[in-house]
Amino acid sequence: MKMLFFRLGFLGFFMFAASFALADMAPPLIEKSINNNSVFQNHLQKVSAASDIANSNSTINFICKRKPKPNIYKKLEKANMKKLEKSFGMSVAEIDKMLQSPARSPIPFLPSLNVIKGGFDSPEGKELFENFVNNPNSEDLAIMLATSGKSSFDTKAKQRIADSMFAYGIIHMMYGNQGGNIKLGEKFVKDAAKKNQYAARYIEGTFWYYGYKRNPNLTNAATWMRPSYEYAYKQKDDFSKIVSNTFYEIVFHPSYPQRDLYIDLMTQAQQIRADLANEMSSGGLSTATLFRQDVEELSIRRANLLIDLGTIVGMGDKVEAYRLAAQDIINQSNMDTMLSELMVTSDAFQNSIEQELTELGKLDEEGLALLRRVHDMNGEYVSDTHQLLGFYTATTMVAFMSSDSVDILNQDTNRLVYELGVMRSKGCGVYNGINDYAGKVSFDIQLSNPVVVEGIARPKKK
Repeated sequence: MKMLFFRLGFLGFFMFAASFALADMAPPLIEKSINNNSVFQNHLQKVSAASDIANSNSTINFICKRKPKPNIYKKLEKANMKKLEKSFGMSVAEIDKMLQSPARSPIPFLPSLNVIKGGFDSPEGKELFENFVNNPNSEDLAIMLATSGKSSFDTKAKQRIADSMFAYGIIHMMYGNQGGNIKLGEKFVKDAAKKNQYAARYIEGTFWYYGYKRNPNLTNAATWMRPSYEYAYKQKDDFSKIVSNTFYEIVFHPSYPQRDLYIDLMTQAQQIRADLANEMSSGGLSTATLFRQDVEELSIRRANLLIDLGTIVGMGDKVEAYRLAAQDIINQSNMDTMLSELMVTSDAFQNSIEQELTELGKLDEEGLALLRRVHDMNGEYVSDTHQLLGFYTATTMVAFMSSDSVDILNQDTNRLVYELGVMRSKGCGVYNGINDYAGKVSFDIQLSNPVVVEGIARPKKK
């Protein structure tokens, strides 16, 4: 009964998200000056009102930079880059280049890395994986590989080893379209599942359920997945909801031999599925449609930030050329075309800005003050992008697991996840570029600490 109330509550939350996303459809315009930017003025008021909150870089560092905690890394093995290169069949430089792109697995039913981070048994394994998700890098990968190869009789050490096996394997699979070794990844995940690793048993169960490289077998799927479900039922993160819902789909299937044992759960789930299917069909909406406006607004916020930053670093005519190009793109009626074109144009302009930052001398006091403000605004942009990505993932998975009418693997969904991932990564590029400049010119810069809610809340409208 507790599970039913929880899922009905999330259903109501999803319906609220639908109505919220459709409001205020007019996109903001690019403005020429940071001082005339309404978003900037609104932000200054928020900063003033929050002056009693201590300044801290912790939130955005967590999203943008690898910030290892010594206590967990001391319990893991040291990175061995030669073994990593041999495992991937490519150099460390090539691995790092591969990791710059968002993970795009050819296996369609795998949850995103941001969701999978809930599937770990040890605190060390969980934090190591989170560090990688927040900033994909070869060093954390090498630590996973080295730790996975150890052996121990200690229960906690066994959990760390199994977690590292799963983490290393699933990353190979998630980057299967960019250079990851899917076959090797499957082996690592299977080995971790044999050691009863939480997420690995779920993944192995889905292989049997969907018939991935084997004939579908519901009994095998339920057998592999049941320990994960028994653990997930007590959890509240996005991954646990996916595990529970997938397990329900297996045991409610008409062909599952022991289906009658789960008849009460099946009745509850069918009602929830019917309610959400009616809600989605009545509005003619998909989850991607619900979030498209949010992504458009984030794209325009990014453009405004780049214009302000380009002005501060003295890019002159290049700023005006970018502003006009961005405005022309935003004026297009086709939102999908607008988003893709604006992303390409903004990426090129940002590359120029980051190069200018590496060569820039120390600004005067006014310029440094403006840079500090842009840094602060960019921090909120990064946190909002990160938060929206988590909320979109959670909402989409709940809709998918609760309704036959929602296609989670459609082109719109994949494109939106990619766009959000790129924007978060590019926002981190600005953040790190300004930090590097501040270090070079001995400029003290701090970031007010925005609140980031993982996977359960939409960022507030700016």
